[in-house]
Amino acid sequence: ERSGFTPSERTVGSSLERIFMQYEGRRLIVATFSSNVHRVQQIINASHKHGRKVAVIGRSMINVIGAASELGYMDFPEGVLIDVADIKKYTPGEITLITTGSQGEPMSALYRMAFRSHDKVQLGSEDLVVISASAIPGNEKMIYGVINNLYRLGAEVIYESLEPIHVSGHACRDELRLLH
Repeated sequence: ERSGFTPSERTVGSSLERIFMQYEGRRLIVATFSSNVHRVQQIINASHKHGRKVAVIGRSMINVIGAASELGYMDFPEGVLIDVADIKKYTPGEITLITTGSQGEPMSALYRMAFRSHDKVQLGSEDLVVISASAIPGNEKMIYGVINNLYRLGAEVIYESLEPIHVSGHACRDELRLLH
């Protein structure tokens, strides 16, 4: 339905770079689809470049990163990934959390953080949450419920309508026309 061409994933990389520079003293929590291996790699790369350690939260995110790195689809410097239990050893500006829950799923890690039921991460005013995904039709109400609760906790939130931090993995109309 969308005309034109889907923007490059590099658009997201530029936005992430800008966010990492602008919010260097804050803890960053980035929620995205665990299946988007390239996006997760970009987040890890930006974190490393800016001297941050990365903790991965959410079963599917942990599983995908493990499988992707084992198969050689992801590569990251030794020591950049840490266990979520170790995040308290670092200042907020030294930590990036990559998490599941970009669709507001009630059992996801981001949802549990937003509603203060996560056993290892408590969010507050020192946190910036980046939702690097667009809403799958039907999930809007759940997503905005999570965003509203994140704001109630004092966190700042960046999502697709505020910053170009997501590009679709689907073709636009002109790309489909070209293919046909």
